[in-house]
Amino acid sequence: MGYYENPPIINSNRGSETISSSIVNAANSLSQGLIARGERKSQEEKERKLTLQKLQDRKNETDLFYNEKLSEWSSKTQKTNDVVDGQLSKLVQDKITLAADSRIALLNETEPSKRQEYLKNIKNADVFLESSTKFAKSLAIQTATWRLDTKAVKVGEAGGHVVNGSNDEQILDNTAFLEIVGGMDARYKDANVSLEADETGEGAILTVSGKHDDGREFKVSINSNAFDKAEVEGEDGLLIPVESIDTFNTQAKEGVVDKKGNIMPGYLSQKRETVDLPSSGTSGGIGKDIYQIVNGQRLEEKVIKDAIAKKAEITATGYLGADSPSRLRTLIDYSLKQGVGYYDTQFKGKDLAQQKQLLKNILTEKAFYEMTSALEKTTEGGKTVYWNPTADIKIKDKVSAASLRSGMPKEEKPEEVLYQEEYFDEIINGYNPPVGIKLQPGQVEYRTRSSLAENLNRLTGATDKYITKEDLYAQWLKSPYKSGKFDTGLTMQEAYKDGKIKGKPEDKFKTIWNGKLFVKGEGGAYVPVKGYDLKTASGRVKLALDQTTNTTEKKILQKKLSGARLADWMQINPIKNGESQQQYAIRAQKSM
Repeated sequence: MGYYENPPIINSNRGSETISSSIVNAANSLSQGLIARGERKSQEEKERKLTLQKLQDRKNETDLFYNEKLSEWSSKTQKTNDVVDGQLSKLVQDKITLAADSRIALLNETEPSKRQEYLKNIKNADVFLESSTKFAKSLAIQTATWRLDTKAVKVGEAGGHVVNGSNDEQILDNTAFLEIVGGMDARYKDANVSLEADETGEGAILTVSGKHDDGREFKVSINSNAFDKAEVEGEDGLLIPVESIDTFNTQAKEGVVDKKGNIMPGYLSQKRETVDLPSSGTSGGIGKDIYQIVNGQRLEEKVIKDAIAKKAEITATGYLGADSPSRLRTLIDYSLKQGVGYYDTQFKGKDLAQQKQLLKNILTEKAFYEMTSALEKTTEGGKTVYWNPTADIKIKDKVSAASLRSGMPKEEKPEEVLYQEEYFDEIINGYNPPVGIKLQPGQVEYRTRSSLAENLNRLTGATDKYITKEDLYAQWLKSPYKSGKFDTGLTMQEAYKDGKIKGKPEDKFKTIWNGKLFVKGEGGAYVPVKGYDLKTASGRVKLALDQTTNTTEKKILQKKLSGARLADWMQINPIKNGESQQQYAIRAQKSM
């Protein structure tokens, strides 16, 4: 069969099937793509919703956290006045809002500088909350304290306070600050209070301005952190406490005044006297009533002040070592009542040694005044005389008209000579160079020995019983040089100078007299005084005691021995760094 008989079978659907298959495959791919895309979008939506939910949850947690902190801050923070309280609350709210936003922003922030900025905002808010609480509390306490002090008239008095300041103008301005913030602003014009954050963001600056009643303008700004630091350290806040010196006055009396308030033996003259007191009134007879001290004993003022001065030196050292300039100013101007401005004009410009001497003198005078304020006093030659508290006081017998007419002379008792106790004081004190004069230790020792010899001679009534090594050496150099029994007409000094005697005169002198202080013995020969440390006050007192035969003098010296021992202890045990005056005083007392 031919072609036509068996023609090839032609499948006409094949091309269409291929096309259909492609279309189906493409549709399937598109469908799968659309499904994948939908699933992806659905996942992204879920993730977006989850992220938003996390952010919302974190925001809610943050809001709750800072609301609690704000509530806690409000409950702890004391109120001062409406203006300050309102401005402070606004500052705190702004700090909290910024910190909350920063906490949330940190969740998605990766840039280091931005993260650092957010972390700083959070830290500043925490620090500011704490510091502002302390600041508000300190302000409230200080303004309330000042209000109470002014009402009780305790300004500048012991137990009260004074406003801090380096001069009168600053004190007045700081007073205005306290009074305006405390609501006592009636006397000030154009008063204004503002509060703003400081440069660090951790504190605030409170500024008070206005005019004084005389028209002078003022403006005082205080940084909260600096203010809190000053308050904690108790150094330079707006108010400085005026401390009492009663503790020192009590210490100063010990050993001088007994428990009954009587002056102890050794601090009173031995002479008993009757003297008139200033008085007025009349009870019959001729003229006004005159009261008398009978059986009176004078206080030995110098001896008492010397005893006080030993303790005042310890106290002065403690104050100078422990107190800030502001507290020293308050102590001197107010507690010790030297007057406003004394510290600035008379004290602070001097060196430490001069300040110590000044403060020691002031303390001594104040304690002596306190000790004698209730005693009877008379005046002799312009000088105050203090009398023992056990003396009798009575009205002096008046002269009758008949006795006046009779012209009978009044019998008068002769004056007794009072003993000069300053000899003892000079023995104890030794030689102290004047302020500003520096001497070598050997020079001070010589002058102390010279003073000791002079005062020992006064006590014994002699002129040359005691002599120093230096003076005896000078005396020996002027003595005649003899060759055998022959007087050469030369002095010892001239003989050595001319070569008549070989060697050095000082070496020869030491072989004859070896010592620091000499006393005239039997036959008029000088012998060295041994067994006493003449460099110490107690050693010199012991020597004077052993050379004193008068019972009264011995009692006086024995009373002074404890003070001499204290002076010796202080010489070798200065106050330690960081040691308070009270601790130093206790340490000194324990050593006795």
